[in-house]
Amino acid sequence: MALHHDFNGSQLTYLPQPALERIAKMNLFDTSCAGHQVLELIANKWTILIMYALTQGKKRYSELKQQVVGVSPKMLIQNLRNLERYGLIEREVYPSVPPRVEYSLTPLGTSLVEPLAVLGEWAYQHIADVKTAMEHYDSNPDLNDYWEPK
Repeated sequence: MALHHDFNGSQLTYLPQPALERIAKMNLFDTSCAGHQVLELIANKWTILIMYALTQGKKRYSELKQQVVGVSPKMLIQNLRNLERYGLIEREVYPSVPPRVEYSLTPLGTSLVEPLAVLGEWAYQHIADVKTAMEHYDSNPDLNDYWEPK
């Protein structure tokens, strides 16, 4: 049995057996596995930020560039193309001069918002713990030396 969040904000429950069996059939460690590829896309920091920005409605490239602080133009374009390829966002081109392009979540992309929100809530609830762990690690040279290649 594995834990999963039930999205009510307070309770953990177990995944049903059929879900566990489906997950077990995938070889998530194999880079050619579709499940691995989807998780790789979702785990990308820019994906999460772009998806979050699009929960607020349609956005033009310039709006996304401004909102997703730190993303280079090349990375933003690459991530938008990947999200479109995987069916999570759609790109709508309006016939105007100059051409206007807007991005929005697809129904598939919208279905991913709730699980991403759970991750965001976890981060919110545990940021102090993470900062404490980082400070402990950074202040303890023995921990840093352990990871040095010999």
